[in-house]
Amino acid sequence: MKHQLPLILLLAFKSAILLAQPSPVKIDLVSNGNILNAYFYPAHDRYSPTLILAHGFPGNNQSPLGLAEKINSAGINILAFNYQGSFSSEGRFNDENSIHDINVALEFFKQEKTIRQFGIDTSRITVCGHSLGGGYVLTAALYNPGMRKVISIGGSDNSVHIKKMKADTVYRESFEKRISGAFTPDGPINCDLQSFHSYNESIIIKVDLFDLVKNAEKLKDKEILFIVGWLDTTAPIEEHCLPLYRKLKLLKSDKVSIKAFDTNHGFGNVKEDMIKVIVDWTKN
Repeated sequence: MKHQLPLILLLAFKSAILLAQPSPVKIDLVSNGNILNAYFYPAHDRYSPTLILAHGFPGNNQSPLGLAEKINSAGINILAFNYQGSFSSEGRFNDENSIHDINVALEFFKQEKTIRQFGIDTSRITVCGHSLGGGYVLTAALYNPGMRKVISIGGSDNSVHIKKMKADTVYRESFEKRISGAFTPDGPINCDLQSFHSYNESIIIKVDLFDLVKNAEKLKDKEILFIVGWLDTTAPIEEHCLPLYRKLKLLKSDKVSIKAFDTNHGFGNVKEDMIKVIVDWTKN
């Protein structure tokens, strides 16, 4: 019994932590008139830092890489949501709608009602995206002066895919077919192959708007953390991260940093270490 007592105390302590953890709150997040599936995880202390989490493709109906609960338990407010037309969010899915959704999420935390209700410190808001979401948050930051802190986890530069589609019809057909596997009725993304093809026609014409390297001047004064995997073959850092990182350094940005892990696109084997990096950087 003497040897069992420490174990009993440890289990009781862990249970107390779980009971004390706030439950996520369903919030009203509306983008282009569409209701998004969105949950806010409040920190214990008011005016704690806030982290907005943006999904990759297709994401899930909980939180990107399952990060929300663990980061929230470290004392950070979390907002996790699904883009328009994905999972149970209303509307149609496309890149521009998703980027708009990120801006809507940021604006939500700057509303007086939200600030009072959840005790938001608007000077301590970070926007974080994984994979395609990493590209989305950086693209949103290009055109949103109010987006000051950004984390890209295995970020995928949208313009890389757009330029490849423009230059190579075979690549485009293959890319569109692969993505369409997630479309309704069999997948969670409200789109169809014909609509996706037509949408790609429109963004190929305006690819420069998505080009992070070409528009890097608009990012150089923002705080940006790149989290990358050396073994990432989905968004290889040589194509999707290093060109922008190096351009920002050439522009004398002193607010950009990079953390590399010996991992792949899912970051599964380094998740706890990655969470510590995110928490420390967000609280800084």
